[in-house]
This record gives sequence, C-alpha cells and structure tokens, in this order.
Amino acid sequence: MIGSTVCVLLVAMVQPVMAADPAEESITVTAVGTLRTGIVAIGGESTGTTVTAKGIKWELDFGKNAELRTAAEKFNGKQVTVAGTLERRSGVEVNERWIVTVTSLNGT
Repeated sequence: MIGSTVCVLLVAMVQPVMAADPAEESITVTAVGTLRTGIVAIGGESTGTTVTAKGIKWELDFGKNAELRTAAEKFNGKQVTVAGTLERRSGVEVNERWIVTVTSLNGT
C-alpha cells in the first residue's frame, strides 16, 4: 500500500508543466499633450479624438468606455495625460495611423 502511494506521488511530480503562451507584443505609452475632439477625416478614417505632444499626433480610441469619452469632451483643447497601448493601423486614405487604445485620461 505504501509503495503504490509513493509511485502515484512521483508520477504526479514529474508531469510536465505546460508553459503559458508567450506575452503578446505591445507598446504601452503615456503622453502629455493637447487633446482635440470632433476630428473628421475623409472616408471616416479617424477615431475623432487626438492627442498631440512634441509635434507627434496620435489618435485616441476609447472603445465602449463612455466615461473616458465624456472626459475627453471636457478636456477638448486642454493639456492632458493619456495612457494606453499604441498600435499602427493601415488605412485607405491615410496609409499609416497610430492609435492609442486609452486606459486612462487625466487633465494636467
């Protein structure tokens, strides 16, 4: 009886541990710049909101987060701190669009 218990424990200890999937590549950014809302573009290729810092303009994507979208309207034309993940999307009229999927937005 003792021998079989030891055998089961040993088998359990030598089971291979499955490695988790490697982390997906991403770029996390924080920018302090001027926020603009109400942006329109040919073919609708715009999220409608941008932040510009040191001459670099990124579009902002709030997804379905109504709270962030409302805050953006409040900060239109003002300096903000925005954080999120940056990605490049291809477009038709605009070949290369840089979009931040926003996780936080604060006035400065």
